[in-house]
Amino acid sequence: MTTATASKTIAIVGGGITGATAAQTLSKYNNLTIHVFDQGRRGVGGRTSSRSAVADDNNDNESTSGSTMMRWDHGCQFFRADTPQFQEIMREWMAKDFVREWTGDFESSDTLSPDREFFGLPSSPPFYVGWDGMQSLTQTILNDVKTKLVSGSSSSSSTSLRVFTGTRVAQLERDDDSQRWLLSGTTGLAAFHDTSEIFVKCNEEVQSLGEPSGYDAIILTDASSSFGKWHRASAGIPEEFAKRVRERVGARVPLFTAMIAFDGESNIPFDAASFDDPTLWFAAKSNSKPGMEEEQKECWTLVSTPEYAMAKIEETPMQDPTTGEFIPQSKEYLTSVPAPDLFNAFRSSLLFKRDGMLGEEEDALDRLPKVVHIEAQRWGSAMPCHRHLDNTSTTRKVISGVPYDSGRFPLAPTKEERQDDQSFLVDESLMLFQAGDMMSSHTPGLEGAALSGFNAAEDLYRKLHTS
Repeated sequence: MTTATASKTIAIVGGGITGATAAQTLSKYNNLTIHVFDQGRRGVGGRTSSRSAVADDNNDNESTSGSTMMRWDHGCQFFRADTPQFQEIMREWMAKDFVREWTGDFESSDTLSPDREFFGLPSSPPFYVGWDGMQSLTQTILNDVKTKLVSGSSSSSSTSLRVFTGTRVAQLERDDDSQRWLLSGTTGLAAFHDTSEIFVKCNEEVQSLGEPSGYDAIILTDASSSFGKWHRASAGIPEEFAKRVRERVGARVPLFTAMIAFDGESNIPFDAASFDDPTLWFAAKSNSKPGMEEEQKECWTLVSTPEYAMAKIEETPMQDPTTGEFIPQSKEYLTSVPAPDLFNAFRSSLLFKRDGMLGEEEDALDRLPKVVHIEAQRWGSAMPCHRHLDNTSTTRKVISGVPYDSGRFPLAPTKEERQDDQSFLVDESLMLFQAGDMMSSHTPGLEGAALSGFNAAEDLYRKLHTS
C-alpha cells in the first residue's frame, strides 16, 4: 500500500451514496484526514433517505402510549448491480449485511413496455435495498469506516474520518499561499433545504467550517453545488468549474414522492409495481423490504412521473421570478397538491390492472383501509437525464433557468451511456472534484453514483501523491 509522505486533509461535500463511497475508498489509505459535510435534516443519506413518522393510535396528540412508528424510503427505492465493478463492491456489502436482495410480488401495468419500467422492475431483477431502509446504507458505510479507523482494525490507522451533519457548505475560497481550500457556511435550521427563506435571512450565521487551516482537495457530490447563490445547495464554487459541471449535467429529471400509510392491511396483492399513468410511475410497500417488515401500519411510497413533476415545478417554481430568492418546498403545498394527486392516481390505477388486483367492482376502493398519514417530497434533481438527450430534445424544458428533461428510456441494465474516460469532473490545478450520478457516464441511478464516488476518490489519491 502506498503511504503518503505528509498528511493530507480532504473535504467531501455531501453525505449521500457518492460521498459515502468516496469516504470508504479514501479510508484505505494512510495519513488522510477526511471530513464529510452533509446538510440533510435527517442526517446523511441524500437521495437514499428514509423518513419516519408516528401514528397516534389513541388519536391523542398529548399521549405517546399506543403510538406506532411508520417508515418510508422516500427517495431512492432500490438499486441495481449490473456492472462488474459494482458487483464486486456489492459482494462486500452483502457479506457485511449492509444490503439485501429485495424479493416480492412485483408487477407492472399491462400497457407498460419494459423499457419504461421504473429501473427495470419487475422484468429485470435482481433488486437490492439497504438493510432496514435505504438510508441505512450510507449510514452503515460511514459508521463502518469510522469504527475501523477508531479501533485500529484498519491498515490505514493514521487516517481519520469525521462527519458534520446539518451543515451547509456555502462558499469555497482557495488560499493562494497555502493552496488550500477554506470552507464557510451555516449549520442547524438555516442549513436545511426546506427551511423558510425568512427564517434563513433572520438567523443565518456564516461561519468557518471544518479544518481552520483548509483542505488539500475537495470532492463535491451534489451537482446543485454549481447553482448560483440563490439555491440552498449552492457551494459557491469557482464559476469556471461550475460552468463545466452544468455543461456535463445537461438536464435534470425531477420527481415527487408521496408517503402514505393505511390503518391496516390493504390486501393490495403486490409489493411494488411500475405504472403506465401520466401521474404515477411507481409504488412500493415499505413493509415488504428487508428490515422494515415489522412496521404495524402499511406504508407505501408513490413516485411520480417526470412529466408530472416538470409540470408542477413549472406551476410552482423553486425560484421567485421577481426577487430571485429560493422557494423551499412547503408542507402545505406538498400535502395539498402532489400528495393527493399521487394517491388518487394510485387508487385509480388499482382498478385498471389485470385480474388479481382489487378488481373493477364499484366498491373496490371503499374496501381500502383508512389513510392515517400522507405527505410528499419534491426532488428537483432526482436523477440526470439520459446521456444522449441534448438541447434538441423535444422533452426538454428550461424552468427558472434550469434545464429539465422528462425523456424516458431504459433504466436497466446499468451500462455506459457515454464513452468517457472517467465518471467525474476534476480540475487538477485546483484539486477540485465533482462526482455523483449527474457526472457519471452510466445509466442514471445509484450504481452510477456509487461508482463515481469510488473512482473520483481513487483519482484524487493518485493526484495528491504525484503533484
